[in-house]
Amino acid sequence: MMSSGEIVRQIRLTKGLKTKNLYRGLMAQPTSSQYERGKKEIKISKLLIIIARLNLDLEEFVYLFERENDEFALYEKYHQRLLKAFKNKALMEVCLIHQNISNLTESNRLSRFNNLGLLASCMLKKLEAKSESFAAEKELIIAYLMGVKVWSKYEYQFFDEALFIFNENDICQLINASRSEEICDSQNFTLLGQVKVKLLADIIIKLIRLDSYSKNKRFFSILNNVKSQQEDLYSKCYKSFITGLDLIAAKQFVEGTKLISTTLSFCQDLGLFALEQELTLSLKYCLVN
Repeated sequence: MMSSGEIVRQIRLTKGLKTKNLYRGLMAQPTSSQYERGKKEIKISKLLIIIARLNLDLEEFVYLFERENDEFALYEKYHQRLLKAFKNKALMEVCLIHQNISNLTESNRLSRFNNLGLLASCMLKKLEAKSESFAAEKELIIAYLMGVKVWSKYEYQFFDEALFIFNENDICQLINASRSEEICDSQNFTLLGQVKVKLLADIIIKLIRLDSYSKNKRFFSILNNVKSQQEDLYSKCYKSFITGLDLIAAKQFVEGTKLISTTLSFCQDLGLFALEQELTLSLKYCLVN
């Protein structure tokens, strides 16, 4: 279920309102960022002021809150179906999902459905070997991501899922100095930390495949500076795996191979079989010419 802060964020973005105006006198920027990420709740007295500043009445906000959570469940249904179909290279299934998402976008006008439609369109073109025609979707996705001042779990995940359409320059544009500082922010709850680590790991793997990693080593530094929870084994394993790849890229083959092997064994020992499979597939992707 989406929190009140996540709903407020959706409405704020739709109305084009800036956080400093919406939360003026109510809370500082770090607190408002936590609130909109669903990490922190606020008193009802402050929420009522925010609702008024959004030019809504309480009844309308409650309606939107209920509708958004219904739509969120529907979104997750199509989101997971799309990812699974693309992974399985099920062209007809991706085509059908893309059409359904397009119809939903026309009826509800929610940004996440629009973005999912853009992602589905790119996946469809990828499966149809029409990668050269990503330009229109890529421009819109970059515009969306660049337009969001503070990324939440959603934006990091969205960028990662669309990573296959981006080149080296696109990646560097999106992960600029300001965004890098945000990524290394210490206020990470477990899932946020994990999606940051996964995105950076996938970026590094893509750069290795593009033979561009040596001149973009800063991503490895950013990855190591992402603050993870002590119990977050997922992030620790990903960081260890990427460190192994970094050693191999530096031609320290024995050390790198040993670290990757140890990481995969660690996943097995802890029963993290899905993670082991993820890392194994990533390794194969790096090794394929």
